[in-house]
Amino acid sequence: MPSCLPHGAYSLFPAVLCTLAWLASLSQDGCDYSSVSGSVVQQIAKNKDVPFVEIGFVAYREPTYNEEDKTWNVAYTGACATYDPDLEDSFWKAAKGFAFGALVLGGASSLFLWFSTCFIFSRGTWRWAGYQVVLAFICQALAFLWFGTAICKDEDNSCDLFYGSKADIAASVLWFASAVLIFARYPKPQLKPEERTENGSEPSIEVQDAPEMEVPVEGDAGATLPPPPGDQVIDQRLTDVDII
Repeated sequence: MPSCLPHGAYSLFPAVLCTLAWLASLSQDGCDYSSVSGSVVQQIAKNKDVPFVEIGFVAYREPTYNEEDKTWNVAYTGACATYDPDLEDSFWKAAKGFAFGALVLGGASSLFLWFSTCFIFSRGTWRWAGYQVVLAFICQALAFLWFGTAICKDEDNSCDLFYGSKADIAASVLWFASAVLIFARYPKPQLKPEERTENGSEPSIEVQDAPEMEVPVEGDAGATLPPPPGDQVIDQRLTDVDII
């Protein structure tokens, strides 16, 4: 039967940290990973006059010029625009794959850890959850390979951290902290209150001795056996034997 916190309150900490990491990684909209400026902007943006673009793994967002304050502002209510697929190199594709893997592994790990708040996990199952969180951390960290793409290596361009990459940093830290808590301690299952005695020790089982039976002495005429335990009573009498 499921019970509330069979491993105690400790099981909540890695579950909460893992869930927060997954939500941080999920909060991106696909076009806010980095703020890119330089010569590549004219290649990406439709408006050749924009000074920068906010780019992600699958799309980008370009700013619009505000005549009132003479600044370039980004409207985050609008939809992202797709870029030329030729911009994607091996680093770009690898980073996109690792980011997707972090989302899948992180979400599965979060859901799996929340089951520990209702069901008893063995030590091996608990560590297996930790391995999943470690894989999510590794995939999230490898997503930063995106900054090794050709457009970021070009000296004429600048790729700065933006909301998406900063959220991935937070997710990586939270997943790492969750993994440390999992491998640092296995919270042993706790007994229910009715399974404990008044002094807090495990219940003991009292074993009662079987009743002793008196065996009649040989040759004692008229001796009887005591009735065996149970509802049926057998009356056995010893009689003399005539010797012919």
